Formats: sequence, structure tokens, C-alpha cells
Amino acid sequence: MALRQEKYGTAKLDDLCDILHPVQRYLRLNYLDFRRVNGRFAIPNSKLLNICLFLAVFDCIGNCIKCIKAMNAGEITKAQEIFAVFGMGFVMTMRGLMLALNRVQLSNFYNKIDCIFPRSAHLQQHMAVEKVHSYIKRRFYIMHTLMTVTVAAFLTTPGVKFMVFHDFDSDDSVADEYHVNPSWLPFGLKDKVSTYPYVYIYESVLAAAAVNMIITWDEVFVVLISQLCMYYEYLGRLLEEMNVQDALDPTKLDALYKQLHEYIYMHQYLNKLAVEFNDLFNFSILFSDAGIATSICFNIVLITDATDYLQMVTYTSPLFVEVWLIYDAAKWGTMLETVTGRINEILYEQKWYESSVRFGKYTMMWMQSTNEPFRLTAFNMFYVNMKHFQDMMMLAYQMLTFLKSKS
Repeated sequence: MALRQEKYGTAKLDDLCDILHPVQRYLRLNYLDFRRVNGRFAIPNSKLLNICLFLAVFDCIGNCIKCIKAMNAGEITKAQEIFAVFGMGFVMTMRGLMLALNRVQLSNFYNKIDCIFPRSAHLQQHMAVEKVHSYIKRRFYIMHTLMTVTVAAFLTTPGVKFMVFHDFDSDDSVADEYHVNPSWLPFGLKDKVSTYPYVYIYESVLAAAAVNMIITWDEVFVVLISQLCMYYEYLGRLLEEMNVQDALDPTKLDALYKQLHEYIYMHQYLNKLAVEFNDLFNFSILFSDAGIATSICFNIVLITDATDYLQMVTYTSPLFVEVWLIYDAAKWGTMLETVTGRINEILYEQKWYESSVRFGKYTMMWMQSTNEPFRLTAFNMFYVNMKHFQDMMMLAYQMLTFLKSKS
């Protein structure tokens, strides 16, 4: 995002939709190439995303085949390892699929939210745009650092273990623990030492491509929901600054109701945007939760059954990432719930009862419509908030208890 200087040296931000993760900016690897055509956002079809999605779906099918073979052979631990990786791969695939299927809807939503973005430095300062901009960039940098460390460890550990522990003098096949992803490939490619370097490169590229699906999804999700929260907070500040006593002054009456009508229209517009935002992401949130919960359970089981510290580190790293992914979505859902619920609180805290009867009716109707805050949902099956995060952790614990009792 560029900073421009207005008159008298005041800094102005172009918009919040240009913020990218460091990996997207440095490597120029972005599945959604946002472009402005005649001042409007357009997202062209990404061949790179389509190819990566095809490979990711093929990899998920390979994981299912390998898991079925392991269960038929009675290799429970092996099946658990595959399920742990498959759960996370399923999450990445679902989020990438959401980006591909909703490309047109995303561009339309970006244009709608871009229409209300403040263009003047004074209005940006009043709306705290720079604060939101700094938060998003700082968050992206922290996530980039954590993901870089985690993914680097995840990709390099199998290769290091192969070079150190594999017996090259024997004719034994390459074990699954030496692969980045234990999914099935035809012709026994994963069992041969001669093809191991090529398979390892393929698995690393596939893992990096899948991780970038999460990064791109996160960039779109965070940029959009943070703007929604920013606009709701700005509306709350406007309502707090409104002097309801002007409704008793005939000289200020028309200006007050004109202002009130603008605020009501703004609130209705934001509510429509929030509903569209929820419709865009509820598919990916639902299936992400299912995949992450499954992967968390099996990773915990594998950690408790690990025989050495290296195995524990291998299973613990993705576990922390998965818990953070659920927590992050729940945190944003709680934030959206909080800022929308604050509108009702501000209306109630105004001295509408000391104003005119007409203004009191306006306020009462508005309070009634804002009685329930907007909640992020997954097809209205559950609310995505911190209570949901707690429920997911309890569900993972219960599944862990069940799996341990069966083992």
C-alpha cells in the first residue's frame, strides 16, 4: 500500500485492499491477482491456482487410498499419521477451492467495500485507517515468520531423517516417515531410493503451493473483515458524537434527521456487506473446522505415542498451526460480533428519552433491529466466535479420549 502526501504534508493511504503477505510480495506468488480496470477491481482467472488445486485434490485422493490400505493391513499408527497430514491438506484444498469458485463474487465484494473507503486524509484519520493498516501489516509479518519457520521445519525434517537413518546398503523401500506427505503415488514411486529425490521435490512444491492457499485465503479474509469492523466502529463513533438534544431545536431539526438517515443507510449497507461476507466464507470455514479438528486429534495421538523427541517436534509444529487457525477465525468472528453489538449499546446510552418523541421512535426501532449482533456462521450451523473455539478444543479432547480408548 502506498502513502501519498496531501496538501500541508498530511499522509494519505490509497486503500487497504493492496496489502499482501510478505511471501506474496517477495515471490510474486499470488493466486488472486487483484487488478484495477477503469477504477474497479477485477480478479482474472488464475491458471496457477487451478493447477495447484488439481494437484492438491489428487494428493487428497492419494491420502485416502493410502489410509484405506493401512487400515486394511491393520497398521493403525500409519493410518493415524496419514490422517493427521490429510486433515491439514484437506483444509488447504478447501480454502483454495473457495478462492477459485468465488473469484467473481470476491471481485464484486471488493468493489462494494472499496466504494465506501475514505479518500481524504482527514476522514482516514477520523476512521483510524492507518491504525488498521499497521495492524494488518504487523499481523501478516508475524504470520509469515511463524509459517516460514513451521513450513521449513516440516519440509526439511523428512529429508534430513532420510539422509541420516536410511540404510542405503539394503534393498528396503523408503519409509513414509522420510516423505513430506505419505500419500499414495502409482507405480511404487515412493518406495524407490532412485526416485526419492524427484518425489521429495514434488512433495515440497505441492506443500508450498498448498500453504500459499492458506496464506491467500488469510489475506482476503483478514483484509475484508478488518475493514468491516473498522466501518462499524466508525459508525459507533459517529453515533456517540451525535447531539440528540438538537431534535428539540427547530433550527437544527432538519440537519439532525438528515444526518440520522445517513447513519441508518450506512448501517444497512454494512449489514448487507456482512451477510455477503459470511456467504463467501461459510463454506471454507465449515470444512476447515472439520479438517483441522480431525488433524488435531490424530496429531495429539501421535505425540503421545512418539518414541523420540524428533517425532514429537514433527507432530507438534503442525498442531500449533492448526490450533492457531481455529483461534484466528474465532477471534475475528468475536470482534465482528463485538463491534456490531456496540451499535445497540451506543443507541441505548444516548439520552433519547430527553429528546423529541419522533427521535425516540427512530431510536427505539433502530435499537430493536440491532438487538442481536451480527455473528459469523458456517451455514447457520454454529457461530464462529471464541465459544466455538472452546467447543472445538473440547471436541478434539473428546475425540482423543475416544481414540485412546480404542487403541
